[in-house]
Amino acid sequence: MTGEGSALLGGLVLTHQAVGYTTAFVIAPLALSRYADPQRHRPWGKAYVYAMIGLYLTGLSFTLRLHDPASFIGARNLAFNFTGFFLVLVGWRAIHRRRTGQLAPRPLDHAMRATLAAGGATLVALGVMHHFPSFVLGALALAFAARAMREAADGPALVLRHQRAMLAGYFYLLTVLSLVHVRAPTDVKWLWPTLLGAPIVFYATRGGFDARRMRAVVPVVVSIATAFALYIVLVSPPVVQLRR
Repeated sequence: MTGEGSALLGGLVLTHQAVGYTTAFVIAPLALSRYADPQRHRPWGKAYVYAMIGLYLTGLSFTLRLHDPASFIGARNLAFNFTGFFLVLVGWRAIHRRRTGQLAPRPLDHAMRATLAAGGATLVALGVMHHFPSFVLGALALAFAARAMREAADGPALVLRHQRAMLAGYFYLLTVLSLVHVRAPTDVKWLWPTLLGAPIVFYATRGGFDARRMRAVVPVVVSIATAFALYIVLVSPPVVQLRR
């Protein structure tokens, strides 16, 4: 790679990292904190989705540059990043349907459920090979897809799906940052966000839509994000690098 090309790549990595930290520790917490005020929540929610789209596409290019997609690591990273990111799209689609009155699922919705299930199944298969975190994350994605297939086609169910998908997608983002920054055994780096996030998501969305439970988990999630941000700053500060 020429010096100019290397500088361009370094700049892209730096931009990707800056957007990633801003999304995880500023945009997402602001969107969550304004959950109870739809007029203030919506613009931050849109900003979060758009930022995640950009992060996924640039991250995908890095993955393809670093790893052979036919290798285990390449396939694992592709499946993990796609499935985690796709949760955000599922959540976005759910709230779009709720706001536009498209309560009955369309062919796109069936295709999205099937795609999420395929991503989860791929992670489970890779996990069975020799990566336990992939198995756990894939099983949760499959459970999410199965739950979406059973939910009623009404407004509260769509809001519930939006909440569940967005919370799960956010803990996916924390997992990505954990893999870069957390100094711990590999399985811990992969799974601590899920070990914290899964009970939170379950509590917030169990038994049907309940705004009080969602309001209760918001400060918990924001506190987790704040603590992790402090860990990164104090223990494992970010540097410009292309890895994973």
